[in-house]
Amino acid sequence: MSNTPSPRRQPPALKALDHTVAAVPLLQGRVLLHENARNLPQPRHALDDDLSGVIMTGAKADERAFQLRTTTGYEGTLLIDSAPYTTYTTTADEPFMAPPDELFTSVDVSLAFQKARGASAALTPTGYIPPANSRALKAVMREANRIERADTLVSLPIDVTWLNRENIGQLIAVCAKIRHPKAIILFRQFDPLEQTKDVPANLRRLFTEVEHMSLLRTDLAALDVMAHGALCAGIGVQSSLRHAIPPGEKPQTGKRGGGPTYPNVLMPQLMRFKGAESLAKLYANMDPATCDCEECDGRGLDRFFLPDGETRREADNHTVLTWRDWVSEMASHRAGTQRKTWWRDKCAAAVDRYALENQRIGLGARPKSGFQVPPPLQAWATLPVTL
Repeated sequence: MSNTPSPRRQPPALKALDHTVAAVPLLQGRVLLHENARNLPQPRHALDDDLSGVIMTGAKADERAFQLRTTTGYEGTLLIDSAPYTTYTTTADEPFMAPPDELFTSVDVSLAFQKARGASAALTPTGYIPPANSRALKAVMREANRIERADTLVSLPIDVTWLNRENIGQLIAVCAKIRHPKAIILFRQFDPLEQTKDVPANLRRLFTEVEHMSLLRTDLAALDVMAHGALCAGIGVQSSLRHAIPPGEKPQTGKRGGGPTYPNVLMPQLMRFKGAESLAKLYANMDPATCDCEECDGRGLDRFFLPDGETRREADNHTVLTWRDWVSEMASHRAGTQRKTWWRDKCAAAVDRYALENQRIGLGARPKSGFQVPPPLQAWATLPVTL
């Protein structure tokens, strides 16, 4: 019997890996889907091979990514985000988390391991960067600039207060000095872009002033930054993968008490996510909003008020198909002013539909009982288009 280790068990540090393949051209213009590594990987036929890809996210991300490559035969763009920032906080002395394995003695080997498991490019294992911790942020910059690999994406899991008026200037200055492409992940309970009213504008400013920036683990903010020059972006398939919370904090939810959980549904006309339970209540006595995507085929959006796995799968596919079409439509517009104008006009049209939908379901006199325009969408619809 041969003693040669199998491909699955061969130490990743011993594998021949081409770290000279640059990350930028592989990721340019893509909106990736964050999948939860708790689940067995399944290929998403709704994804566009030319404009999308997958980010496997969570504690088993490397294992699930390897399965996606070897078991299902996925050949598209793939990133591995083991999410060290959910348990580890960056310090000035230790900006990157060292995995608890003697094989992983350097960041370079950690990056190589991701490539060995099927990643198209490698994310640095950066910890959560707390509010206004300049020493930690600069430590990430210094250590990142020591990495001699072209396939690297520097993860910057920042508290959303870095986008406040007081901190945005320093964040831009540090990001501009990192010579690798960067990936921002925003931290806050609920939607980070609702933290203060200046966050959407300052996020745009960051992506306008610094090249090769990405925004991962987010929602429709992915499309806003893509319209304003982002390298790539990532949208979570579930609400827990559309933002992150600091280590040690328990996730807060809008749901009171226990009981089953239901999908969050992307509403195409209103350009917002809404819980299936809320949709079922709002449309209890009215014809629901419908969707013409391949999954829905004209059916109502109130049908997802069920906790079973098949319903969640349908809801997720509907959501992916919806934003996939928007990404494709965006790509048809020339980058720059034309694309920015298209996005602003699309958001403005969605804002105008809120009053119409509330009136249609009999809540015109009581708009606070109906659909409310999310503050980020309002900002995207009204912020000026820059040249």
